[in-house]
Amino acid sequence: MLIFENNIDTDSSFNTMMSAGEGKVFIQAYAESGIVANTSMLAQWGGSGYAATLISACTSECGYLAYPKDGKALASGCVGWVQIRGKIEDVQSGWATGYTGSVGHAVVMGATATAAGLYATSAANVGNGVVGQVGVLLEAASGSLTTTVYLTGVYATVYDMG
Repeated sequence: MLIFENNIDTDSSFNTMMSAGEGKVFIQAYAESGIVANTSMLAQWGGSGYAATLISACTSECGYLAYPKDGKALASGCVGWVQIRGKIEDVQSGWATGYTGSVGHAVVMGATATAAGLYATSAANVGNGVVGQVGVLLEAASGSLTTTVYLTGVYATVYDMG
């Protein structure tokens, strides 16, 4: 779990920026290929900061599930704030089947060769380290393409869904 005290704002060679407020945690990330509105990315350590990239390109790789601040798009090659912990609304699934589960069910980031994103499992969040688990459902969903999720702020592995 991500633990820190106060906001971090360092201007050293490791220039990662982090901020927190209202129950949410944000980091600055370089958008390698742009971030689509309301769509999750994977933020990985890139040497002197985080780089946000498509989840589909990162099967079995580790990083934070990154959601663009206020759900707004970020152009390719730009640096912007992405949320890694806290409540997010209207987050797109990225899967044709969408989200299915009850409040509290685990939300996992996964990828195949042709698709990637978030999905909800039929199992409750028990904090047992399921590969790819990055949050929980905050509202019941049945095949919904968007929903409300609580991101837990863990550095997780993208689940390889085949």
